[in-house]
Amino acid sequence: MTRVRTSAASASTPPLVFGIYPGGAAGAVGPNGPVAPEDPAKRLVALKRLRAPGAPFVLHVYAGYTGPGGWTAAQQVGDEISGYTAAGFEVELVLTYRPADGGSAQAVSGFEDFVRQTIAAFGSDPGFVSLQVTNEANVSGAPNASDGSYTGAEAALIGGVIAAKAAIRAQGFDQVKVGFNWASAGNVNERAFWSYLRNTGGRAFVNALDWVGLDIYPGTWGPAMAGSLSSGTTAAMNAALSELRSVFLPLAGIPFRVPLHLSESGYPTGPGRTPTMQVQAMRAAVNAVVAGRSTFNITDYRWFDLRDAVSTSNDFQSQYGLMTDAYVPKPAFFTYQALVARFGRRS
Repeated sequence: MTRVRTSAASASTPPLVFGIYPGGAAGAVGPNGPVAPEDPAKRLVALKRLRAPGAPFVLHVYAGYTGPGGWTAAQQVGDEISGYTAAGFEVELVLTYRPADGGSAQAVSGFEDFVRQTIAAFGSDPGFVSLQVTNEANVSGAPNASDGSYTGAEAALIGGVIAAKAAIRAQGFDQVKVGFNWASAGNVNERAFWSYLRNTGGRAFVNALDWVGLDIYPGTWGPAMAGSLSSGTTAAMNAALSELRSVFLPLAGIPFRVPLHLSESGYPTGPGRTPTMQVQAMRAAVNAVVAGRSTFNITDYRWFDLRDAVSTSNDFQSQYGLMTDAYVPKPAFFTYQALVARFGRRS
């Protein structure tokens, strides 16, 4: 087993870049539920309250590829992104691979074109700083949430990362960093996924990567936790970070110099899940990342998400938010605000 570096985090370790998914709709295991209408004005006010003065705050936005003739990313979220960057936020765009035909070689080629179009559309905006290629390509069986349910997802990931970096270099959009994410879900075929990336992507893929993301929801998805919510969350975070850095990334030939992002991390409220529990899970998750940022080379943290899809739903998958669907803050809103101010990087 390749060992991670074990130097302790210190005062000289760079602070984290924080952010959030600014919406309410969430991918679900099973059919997606309804979503209360967004209020862009209230959303912007809430986001401004979360960011710390003088610190970057990254908004994690999603657009989806559905196949030839589908909407471009600019058509889907162009106005939203321009509004965010005009307000001084940075934007990280996730391009999901969800072809309507279920996936094919043609879909993979079309997705690469979709990636190139996206770089051309947004790359000149200095606030557009990051592109995530595919979403949770290692997870199958959840087509509303994860790209691994679609044929060719791994090939789309590799081809999309290489295409994105080539377009960035050709057009001089050097502020845009390219990565992909992995969901810690206890899947049995993880080694095959990472070995595929190495065997198929090779050096071209690794050389195009600027970061790798981890999606993790302790106490919600993944292995059952032992102990209290706080101690269980800490243990789950450390276990996933260690396994990703010391086992899976080496399988793909991805070196320690490529930093990790916590690209999705959250804990919903709902039946049996109190606002206090959300605060406990958040504190434990962020503190684990802060403590491990040097050991695992972690640079970024994104909370999922800003507001509930529907606060009255009996399905916890509709209540990930730091706010209700009417933009009323839960206690975790103020906790995240304080954590961002304490641990966030200043410009």
